[in-house]
Amino acid sequence: MANNRIYYAIQQVQLGPAAGSMTAVHGLQTVGITTNFNLEQVFEMGQLAIYQNVEAVPDIEVTLNKVLDGYPTLYVLATEEGSSLATGLTAVNPSIAGRQNARTDMRLSIYGDTNIAASGSSIAAVTCSGMYVSSVSYTFPVDGNFTEDVTLVGNNKVWGAVTTGVFGANNDEPVAAQGVARRQYLQMSSCRFPKQIPGINASGINQSIGNGSGYGAHFQNITVSCDFGREAIQELGTFAPYHRYVTFPVEVTSEFEVVAVSGDNINATESGYYRGLTGTTLATPSDTGCVARHNLVDETIFLETCEGTRIYLGTKNKLTSVNYTGGDTGGGNVSVTYSYSTFNDFVVAHSGGDFYSQLANSTYTP
Repeated sequence: MANNRIYYAIQQVQLGPAAGSMTAVHGLQTVGITTNFNLEQVFEMGQLAIYQNVEAVPDIEVTLNKVLDGYPTLYVLATEEGSSLATGLTAVNPSIAGRQNARTDMRLSIYGDTNIAASGSSIAAVTCSGMYVSSVSYTFPVDGNFTEDVTLVGNNKVWGAVTTGVFGANNDEPVAAQGVARRQYLQMSSCRFPKQIPGINASGINQSIGNGSGYGAHFQNITVSCDFGREAIQELGTFAPYHRYVTFPVEVTSEFEVVAVSGDNINATESGYYRGLTGTTLATPSDTGCVARHNLVDETIFLETCEGTRIYLGTKNKLTSVNYTGGDTGGGNVSVTYSYSTFNDFVVAHSGGDFYSQLANSTYTP
């Protein structure tokens, strides 16, 4: 009997080799698939009507969002499980370079709308094969769940495969002891934050104030984003691109929103607030024109959750903007958002995948 509708309980997403053993995504919140058919028009002298509407390779985009729950992240699954297109299409290390050539197959299976879970045989399924990771972002809010967003891109999408559901018992739950990650499960002692943020100590640690007053910096929201800017390389003799490469240099951005207690603490002058190329030695009026001066310093950023996600953004993150808002007559609090940028340093690992030990002690060891 045909379904009357499709909703969350009867959908299942898997990543990995479509012809082999695929891994079900746990904690998935949303899935979307967009298919674009690229057409190029050819006209000719002598008639107004189109001569041919030439069809190019279709573009397939898959967007996925999941909660952080102790199961491997989408980025880890999509780059470590592989694809049926060929062997060896998996990450060799957790950096962008190490994951850039990895590919995966994504399968969305749909089950009967009278089911209470994705179980038994599917009534329909679509497989997108040979997909590359195009973008990744993480959100750590003070209200709500920690989440991950991943976009996959490719050129193959085929409906028809019948699959067996893996959620038949209708009793799936987070594998992390803490459950779904929320604000209390950001592992502050392991994280390293920009030292320019008020409340962060000289080691980049957000230390507890004690006396029930929370931490030195009262974080409200943290986001990390990276878009790989995939571009296709074509060749004569084939219709499909033979590779989609990452367009290095790749910008990696992060934002930290805090409740302000003493302003934003950021100094900026037209001649440079600090002396030299690096460091925080204050400039003086006696410095000659040949003395290097600057306003910004390089910052180390490392984030870790209790459920097993580790994110390292390197040691050269620089402040791009600081936004002081709120505190109006409506009674709201002043908040400050610090935005940072770096390039090519986006190292992610999970305790449920490979390379986890390489992101130990709040740093990355290749």
